Amino acid sequence: MRLAELTALFGQLDFPRSDGHARPPRDHVRAVEGAVRAGLSDDELPLELLALEIERRDGAPELAPFHVVPEVGVRVAFAYWRPGRAAGAHEHSDWTVTAVFHNALDVATFDWDATARARRLVPKRLFSAEAGRVGHIYGPCIHDPRNPTASWSISLHLFGPSDGPVLEAQVGPVEGLTPAAPRPAAADDALSAALLAHERECVRRAQIDALAQRGPRAAALLARLHARGDAGTRARAARALGRPEELDARAALVRRWPGVDLDVIRSAGRAELRARCGERAQLLVRVEAWAEPALRALAAASELRPRDIPGLAEAEQLALARALVDWGTFQPFAAQEN
Repeated sequence: MRLAELTALFGQLDFPRSDGHARPPRDHVRAVEGAVRAGLSDDELPLELLALEIERRDGAPELAPFHVVPEVGVRVAFAYWRPGRAAGAHEHSDWTVTAVFHNALDVATFDWDATARARRLVPKRLFSAEAGRVGHIYGPCIHDPRNPTASWSISLHLFGPSDGPVLEAQVGPVEGLTPAAPRPAAADDALSAALLAHERECVRRAQIDALAQRGPRAAALLARLHARGDAGTRARAARALGRPEELDARAALVRRWPGVDLDVIRSAGRAELRARCGERAQLLVRVEAWAEPALRALAAASELRPRDIPGLAEAEQLALARALVDWGTFQPFAAQEN
């Protein structure tokens, strides 16, 4: 299935135009759900959707459409779920079709009518959804998806044009209901900007992991992500392409994140390397206390080679260097022999 076929289905089913408020029959929504399920079982539609997402949104982490179906206003978007992330309980008032595109999600649902009466969340059901699982919402619904795994997950969403919050306008504040997320604010300090850039790279890496399961036809998209990513993302894409790019102990690593300081502190008998800008801080690496000199060398360096990190064996030097390259705090400059 191609995106053009999925788009054409809305016309064939005579979905209401986006300038009205009519709801399509539920059987029509089920037909779209079935088409998405069939499309995701092959490589053609997933690769086409990811190609559009990569080109039009270029690693942007927030939920926003990369495609809108003409006439009917159906929005198509990917959502990205870092390990442990939960959306917070929120409502849908129009139909949606949702699929787990990569990895897995747990979804808690809540009883709409009981919640409206009690004006607090009343749990209904909790279910787990693996990659390829597709479902739909028809009418009012409250749910809270979350990623229970240690890896990033991706979900695919088709939203009806009239979807949005309505419950609190009808009954007043509801305890536990998450308000609509504001548009992300621009980073106002160096650390925030660095962490936003890192999250963009994490989105690209999740896309790489999803593409790595799609066979040889994914190679062109993997190459595109390799070209756009930082060193950690390039290493991930290279592995997926079968051409590993290993960090060498002799490679010069250069500090990035200008305007961000690196601090080393003791906490609970361990040593931590933290990035700091004013009052804002982010934990980067935590090691056993005996390895504190290694972190202090990294905090003081603007450039160093993994082999020069003190007090560690080579495998430990490389593991620590890779962690900081993955964060984007340091990036390889060039391999040197001396």
